[in-house]
Amino acid sequence: MTGIFFAYFSKKTFFMAYTVNSYFEDFMRDSVNLDPERTTKARTSRNWLVHQIEVLANNGIIPPLYNGANHIFFGSFTRNTKIRPLDDIDIMIIFNAQGCTTDDVTMITRKTYPIYVNTPLAKLLPNYCEENILNSRKMIEAIKKELGNIPGYHKAEIHRNQEAVTLQLSSYEWSFDIIPCFYTTTGFYLIPDGNGSWKGTDPRKDQNRVTKPNQWVKGKLLPAIRLMKYWKKTHWGESVGSYLFENFMIDWANNLERLPSTYPLLVKSALEVLSSKIMMDYNDPKGFQGNINNLDINTRERLALMASQDASEAIAAIEYEQNGMTETAINKWIKIFGNEFPGYGK
Repeated sequence: MTGIFFAYFSKKTFFMAYTVNSYFEDFMRDSVNLDPERTTKARTSRNWLVHQIEVLANNGIIPPLYNGANHIFFGSFTRNTKIRPLDDIDIMIIFNAQGCTTDDVTMITRKTYPIYVNTPLAKLLPNYCEENILNSRKMIEAIKKELGNIPGYHKAEIHRNQEAVTLQLSSYEWSFDIIPCFYTTTGFYLIPDGNGSWKGTDPRKDQNRVTKPNQWVKGKLLPAIRLMKYWKKTHWGESVGSYLFENFMIDWANNLERLPSTYPLLVKSALEVLSSKIMMDYNDPKGFQGNINNLDINTRERLALMASQDASEAIAAIEYEQNGMTETAINKWIKIFGNEFPGYGK
């Protein structure tokens, strides 16, 4: 009898010591962060796909690849800011320009860069031209046809933005968005612009932009971005793109003297900043696209109000916890993040 009572008493003591921050840790593990095993499988399949593309190029089925690094892994999966579900993985495949030129490789906002195929020695690229100008849509269509023959993939199609080939796997839940590109002599990349021409980008800048502040706060920025991306999915949805949202969060972290010490304080702080950030124009930090917040004023005001209201809810939740009303605090967090947030006592 004494043993039974002691076991019950120990469990109850453990439960009472279970803080709101601990609920957040469970939420991150079970609902926000990618499953580590699936992440490992995804990286393996990504590497295998790159090898298959190399084989196609070496066999002359698609144009030859760049002699240096022939691919760049980029996007939220590579930056470790992706949340569940693991649905798409981004890869830039760098092709050999084979002596092609463009009119100017100065980095200019919203500029397109026509690629001229100037030499008859170029392999396959002349097949994708209109006169002597390389048409990115034709190149994507040709690449789609060949990538669709790789074993293990049941569908290849042109991405809705006309800038990539999407390969859907047969055995896994994620797909790959494959973007053909060329490296310029001035150190950035040309990718399809969706209209047949080419535009500039440099995903290395995005990686550095998130890596430096994450190192400064000892690895705590990436989990913060993932947590608030879950909030975005629940409240803002697709109205705000993942890339724009990540940049809001990076600015938030860069303007802090120190990162908040608990998840509740972090959420409150981030929501307060998001409510003002969404109201402003936001220039592409890479310098290529200009303003990337294309929302109209009514939409901005509606989204700002959502963030502001949830910031107030977060303040209330923090006060409830401080007053020992843990269950009421948890219910507030469920209201903010949705029913996937663990209920009190769970």
